Order: sequence, then structure tokens, then C-alpha cells
Amino acid sequence: MIHIIPCNDRFDELVHFVTRLNSEGVHHIGFFGEGEADIRASLAECLILPAEGFLMAYEGDRLVGAFGVDADPEINRVWLFGPLVEHADWHLVADQLYEAVLPRIPAELRDRDMFCDVQNVHIKEFAARHDYALLSENAVLTLAREKYTPSAKRTSQVIVFEDRFFDEFEKLHNELFPNTYLTARQIVEKRDNNHRLFLAIDDERLLGYHFCKVEPESGYVDFIGTDASARGRGIGADLLASGIDWMFAAPTTKQIGLTVNADNTAARTLYEKFGFVVQHIMRGYRKQIV
Repeated sequence: MIHIIPCNDRFDELVHFVTRLNSEGVHHIGFFGEGEADIRASLAECLILPAEGFLMAYEGDRLVGAFGVDADPEINRVWLFGPLVEHADWHLVADQLYEAVLPRIPAELRDRDMFCDVQNVHIKEFAARHDYALLSENAVLTLAREKYTPSAKRTSQVIVFEDRFFDEFEKLHNELFPNTYLTARQIVEKRDNNHRLFLAIDDERLLGYHFCKVEPESGYVDFIGTDASARGRGIGADLLASGIDWMFAAPTTKQIGLTVNADNTAARTLYEKFGFVVQHIMRGYRKQIV
């Protein structure tokens, strides 16, 4: 008999369960991140607190599954953290968790997203059964600290974000990443000691930007891009290097990760020149409620 309860005060048990299973490709859910420290940080950033947004499935006293939701009304999107299941009847537990978690999703939000490793065939089958369409295939790349060699060479002027460039930044962000998970305003508001927004400037004109963050043990390239008219000039490389240098300046940062469309050969070539290697190939699924 499977019984399902809210996470409530079982947060540590949830984290340990996720950390153990998420390290394997056959279970991996991309939204969680890698390692206990980063998983805790990812859950801490949820707008719906895990105590309210996560459910846990037990068979007797044994935790056999977890499923959670996070949502952002501003961009009309829901992220499904799971299902993450360790049970012989995977789909039975997953479907029970899904049915229980649906009432926790704000009804007015139409886009529901899942993100998993290609090895996670259970999620592929779950997505098909519940009418989630394949949205994208992405490569997750990582750069280990010991594989990175800083370079003093820069051909572009890279600065930390200044408010006077907001309108240009918003326009470029909307052009490069339409309908993405953070608006330009949200990016600017997130800036703090752990989030940095770099701009590439030429004669007071914005040519590109890089938004990145550091978590307890990892850094992450959230967004990086250049204006179409400025490509081929090394601006993307300078922005990437500036962010990497800042992230590795934190002594606890062991590696840096990023996600890119699997078929974006030009971007992957740039990242590989910096020492990034492929960690996972991921699939994104989406269901739009009409």
C-alpha cells in the first residue's frame, strides 16, 4: 500500500532521497541540479516552498517516491520536479503522486514543464501517457576548476550591469530568449552576492550579456548571448570568461555548469574550447493547458 503525504518537516529526508537517485541518469531530473548542496540551493529558490509544493510516497516506512511543483505566474509556467521514484511498479507510484500533486498547481497557469536525462525512459513513458510533448533536447556541460586556465586576453569591454542599460538589455534578452524562465526585470532583481550580470559594451552600445550565479559548490551560466550584428568578434568568449573568472573566484566553486540546445554546434564548440564537457543529454517536455 502506497501512502502519500506532504513534505512538511521531512525536508532533509527529501533532500537525501533526491541526492541519491538524481546522481543516476536513469532517474535524473534536471531541475534539481547535482549534489546535495546544490539540490538544497535549488529547492531554496522555489517560489512554492518545498514544504507546500512537494509530496512524498511511502510503502510502509520506506520512502519510494517524491514529486514537487514550482510555479511563476509572471511567465505563466509550472516546473514539475519529478516524478522521482524508486519502486518496482514505477508508473503506479508516479501516477499516484501526479494525481496528488495536480491540485497544488495554480489552475490559471497553462505551461507545465518537465526536464530529464535521456536515460530516464520512465519519464519519457510518463510524458507520453499524460500528453506532455517533447519540447527540446539539450546538452548539460560542466567545467571542472582544475580544467580551466584563465586568460588575461580580452578584446571587448565587459562591465557589471548598470541601470542605464536596462532598456537595451531587456530588448536583447527578449530577442535572444523569448518566453524563457526569467524576464529581464527578474534577472536584474536577482542580482546579489551570488548572482552577477555582465554586459559587453562598445561606444555605449550593448552588444551582449552574461547572467550567472554561484551556489554552495557550483556555478551556473544561466543566460549568455550577443547581438546578431556583433557575432564573430569574440564578444561571447569575453563574456563567458568574465563570468567564469567571477564564479571560480568563490573558493567553494568546484565546477560550473550550463545548458545549451544539443544541436547548437557553434555554442558547444565555444564551451568546449574553455574545457566544458558533456555531463548529460536532457529532454524537455511541456503540456499546455487550454
